[in-house]
Amino acid sequence: MTVGGSGVGATSSARLARILVVLALLTAAAPLSVDIYTPSLPLLRSELGGSESLTQASVTACLLGVAVGQSIWGPLSDRSGRRSVVLVGVAGWTLTSVLSAFAVDAVMLLVVRGLAGLCGAAGIVVARSIVRDLSPDAPSLASRIGVLSLVTAVAPVVAPVTGAVIALAWGWRADFVVLAAFGAVVTLAFASMVPETLPPARRSPATSLLGGLSVAARDRRLRWIAVGLAAHSFGFYAYVASAAFVVEGEFGQPPWVFAVVFATNAVAMLAANLVFRRLVRTRHPSWPLGAGLALAAVSGAAMAVAAVSQAPQPVLWGTSLAFAAATGFVLPGAHSWGQLAPVPSGAASALVGSAQFFGGALGSPVTGLLGAGAANLGVVIAISSSLALFAWLAARPESL
Repeated sequence: MTVGGSGVGATSSARLARILVVLALLTAAAPLSVDIYTPSLPLLRSELGGSESLTQASVTACLLGVAVGQSIWGPLSDRSGRRSVVLVGVAGWTLTSVLSAFAVDAVMLLVVRGLAGLCGAAGIVVARSIVRDLSPDAPSLASRIGVLSLVTAVAPVVAPVTGAVIALAWGWRADFVVLAAFGAVVTLAFASMVPETLPPARRSPATSLLGGLSVAARDRRLRWIAVGLAAHSFGFYAYVASAAFVVEGEFGQPPWVFAVVFATNAVAMLAANLVFRRLVRTRHPSWPLGAGLALAAVSGAAMAVAAVSQAPQPVLWGTSLAFAAATGFVLPGAHSWGQLAPVPSGAASALVGSAQFFGGALGSPVTGLLGAGAANLGVVIAISSSLALFAWLAARPESL
């Protein structure tokens, strides 16, 4: 793997810190798009018409857009450079956020949210490649990727709470107005603060988009990393989609308790991410990734057992905290390890990132089909994380 080498890595640490903040904001755009308006889905349905499934499909369309978009923007950034790809993508995301605020029916919202995911994917996938361009060694790369992965993990947790507060004050359309304003700020910040990090001499102009992805997919280790992250994301997004039904529906708690549960989950992810960043100073990122997957599988099994045995609700809360902490290891571990693969950065980021959101798109509706109960959710988490652990074992060489 080649890191650094663009000439930008010689800039001051203060400037690099500012760049990382902008990249973190870019990374937040796509996850915020998916989840910020989910508390308002019943209001959307009553105002825009259409069936409940059609309204909910706008969330799935956005997730799929993020997955597909990464497979396009990542390899394209290897060919054309990073800045132009990000600027086009985030500008498109801002425009689709404006259009979402003016949706006249459920079909229009479905189409526009799919496009929003497609455009927002540019920021999340290229940000990781910019970090690789700027990182002089593997430990600094893993630590910086950890920051971006934390944003990806926490955004789906805090976005519904934030969206509910905004909608309560100004209505559901205000969620999209806030997203559009956020996009405008991020566009200006990126344009003024982040330089081009992939000079023409290091680009791959002769490689097609599919060709870049196929190169990444032929790397055995990278392929298993992507499979493992997809499996874990299946369980993670099943949790995000069904937690409110479990807390408020199954256990009869008020919405503020759900907000507290999600807030503490975010704190658990943050704490785990900080531990991850410290561990990768001396260890390969595959180690905390494997530990996170093992913890996720155990926490899912414990959740299922606690639900079936009717354990006290704080016990179930504890299992959700353990799963959140596990995700704080898994996401940065998978993306950091993926960026160490000896393939173009954009293609590697696209393969792993697309797998994450394809897994999420498949996992989001699964508990709705099985029944959004704590026992079913625990089984889903345990199985998906166990499958991810098997993929980790297949990817991990004996020398690590």
